[in-house]
Amino acid sequence: MELQKPIYFKDKELQGQITSDSKRISDYDISIATGKIVPDIQCIQKDRDLWRVYVKSTEGRSKLLREGFDIRNRHISVYDTNPYSAGLDSPNERVLKITVKGIPLSVDDGEIVKMLEQFDLNFTSELKYEHIRHPESKKMTGILNGNRFIYVSPLPDGKFLPRSCKCAGLHCLIYHYGQPSNKRTLKCTNCWEVNHSRNNCPNQSRCKVCKKEGHNPGDEACDEYSEPIPNVVPFAGASDVLSNFYPCELKAFGVTHRSSEHAFQYVKAVRSGDIPRANAIQSAPTALDAKRIGKTISASKSFEDSKLELMTEIIQAKFDQIPKFRESLSKAKKSGSVFVEATYDDYWASGLDKSGTIHTRPSSWPGQNKLGEILATVADSRPSSKQHHRSNSVPRPSKDASQLSISSMLKELQTPRKRDCSGSRKPSPKSQFDKNG
Repeated sequence: MELQKPIYFKDKELQGQITSDSKRISDYDISIATGKIVPDIQCIQKDRDLWRVYVKSTEGRSKLLREGFDIRNRHISVYDTNPYSAGLDSPNERVLKITVKGIPLSVDDGEIVKMLEQFDLNFTSELKYEHIRHPESKKMTGILNGNRFIYVSPLPDGKFLPRSCKCAGLHCLIYHYGQPSNKRTLKCTNCWEVNHSRNNCPNQSRCKVCKKEGHNPGDEACDEYSEPIPNVVPFAGASDVLSNFYPCELKAFGVTHRSSEHAFQYVKAVRSGDIPRANAIQSAPTALDAKRIGKTISASKSFEDSKLELMTEIIQAKFDQIPKFRESLSKAKKSGSVFVEATYDDYWASGLDKSGTIHTRPSSWPGQNKLGEILATVADSRPSSKQHHRSNSVPRPSKDASQLSISSMLKELQTPRKRDCSGSRKPSPKSQFDKNG
């Protein structure tokens, strides 16, 4: 059964001075009174001194919340939030719910309160625990999901809490209503305009590169079409050793991973304080599965600020540990060679498939190709034959991965350290081709 969030009122405010059981207002009386305001009451439920009224429609709930109802010549105002959870004395009071995510349940509540106190908040409730809800009925279970929340007085206009913060030495995420969103601008993958999706696009399909109708990237009709350039080295997919999806046993950050994609999504989860998903990523059978889990993680600022360095360290470890990768990278490295991940990712890759990538001028690739740049940097800075040296990513023999606790991994990953990454960054492929014409 699908339910709207209920509205609330206190039984003592409803009954007033009534003491006789025979004269007390019943759920039937309330159904008649509220039914005069909205016709779609779904459930009226009493829990000790608290009444919950469920309305079928969002519009009906809003109307009842706005107008209240009259019963026995008295007007009853209702609450938008459980008044006992939020610490409210009057329906006219307003509160703000602050939710903290990413902190292990073992961390004491006092540490979270201490973190929140630095923002000069006026707490109206104690810190509370969030429960897992059924995905369809939204019915609350008895199992906690690890999130904690607290109610506070509304923040002044223009003030909001940071999304990413640090608590007890760990990174966490803070959410509340009105907080600026860090979500990317919605872009349609059919016409490439913003603020709508492919599903409701009113336009004809357009080329992602030249934005004209009637063809796809890489077609000869595209204004940016090019014959394949010999020194462009595209890679993609689990069968390509240059790709992060290539299955291999890779040691990085004190743990053995099934691919470099596993390693990257794992460090994303740990840096963001999401240990359950970190464990799930380690167990993911394929790199694609690991990436899908990684997409569900709310990345921390710490991770976003250092993801290029982290990816570089992973690729360096792969170069040192995987002979086939080292040989392929060294063999492909030629003067002026441009490595490019030929996938639709607009940050790590060209933003196009393989055909579109090799038949489009590199200066017109819609993606930034950050992974390709990292491969070029590693190819230039590492020796072509493996030396007897150890990457910073590889654990010492005396410290087996199974012996590393979650807390020690968190400490290692959250503490900035010098990366094994020498040399300046290689100019981007776009700038090279722009310069050379």
